[in-house]
Amino acid sequence: MGLTPNEFEYISNSYQVGTKDQLLYRFLNLDDNVDQEEINGLLQDCLFVKNDEDIKRIAIILKSLLLVNNAAAPAHARELVQPIWFNYLRNIEVFTITDITILNSILFAFDYQTANEIITKIITNLDNRYPFMKELKANTLINQAIIQMKEHQFKSAVSILNSLQPLLKSLRQYDKLLVANARIAICQNDKQTALEQVDLLQKIGAAKLAKSLKQEVKQFL
Repeated sequence: MGLTPNEFEYISNSYQVGTKDQLLYRFLNLDDNVDQEEINGLLQDCLFVKNDEDIKRIAIILKSLLLVNNAAAPAHARELVQPIWFNYLRNIEVFTITDITILNSILFAFDYQTANEIITKIITNLDNRYPFMKELKANTLINQAIIQMKEHQFKSAVSILNSLQPLLKSLRQYDKLLVANARIAICQNDKQTALEQVDLLQKIGAAKLAKSLKQEVKQFL
């Protein structure tokens, strides 16, 4: 019929996006500065969906996000999401795109060794099964670099970020390219260049990203 499965489902559903796809879209488009009310609204909508493991895992992640801003609860937030890896995804060889996206969203809940184990498995799946998902690979590498930076593995982080630049240029993701440039500067202890990248992000209208990156500059330098 010349249709992808997603197109067929969309048409057979009277040209409406299914509930699961709507929830996945909302989850994937949450940003770092989203308010608790929006997270809670998405969580309540997820709780209405029964017998869908992906949505159950997303609901767990949303519950953990509600705890992140509570100074007494970060450890509990990590405890909520860690079973997603240890009890399920760690034992699966072939990830779905949704699996990879979920794992990318919870990488920072794990210790350094476990996070690297997860990233290695994500990259293997992307290279072998989803080579066309270049944006997802870029996001994974960006996460890997900041994890390396937090462990003061600055040479490794610079290597990842340098290898990432051509991919970001080909994707025309210039905001993320500026982030990569700033993080390279941070790793090289070049505060002026890092802040110049922050300023460029402000000028292209990426205010939230600029604010987050400026906090990184303050944290590391």
